[in-house]
Amino acid sequence: MTLENAAEAADLIHSKTELRPRIAIVLGSGLGAFADELEDAVSIPYEEIPHFVRSTVEGHAGRLVIGTCSGVPLVVQQGRFHFYEGYSMEQ
Repeated sequence: MTLENAAEAADLIHSKTELRPRIAIVLGSGLGAFADELEDAVSIPYEEIPHFVRSTVEGHAGRLVIGTCSGVPLVVQQGRFHFYEGYSMEQ
């Protein structure tokens, strides 16, 4: 992903919420329900985010969820990416 690609993805994410979290959590199998507990949450499917890779693992929701937990702004990846899915380490 180039810097320009990352900026385009960030622009889309920023257009969906005014929250600017400084903490990110990547959820894998069995932990996805945590994202459903966030307050004032905005959910963005990976497919809607420009240049963002997709999770192809069954059971991974494939969404970016931005909200708060106990008043702390968080961005949560509901479904992660794996090298065996064909993605490079850079992705």
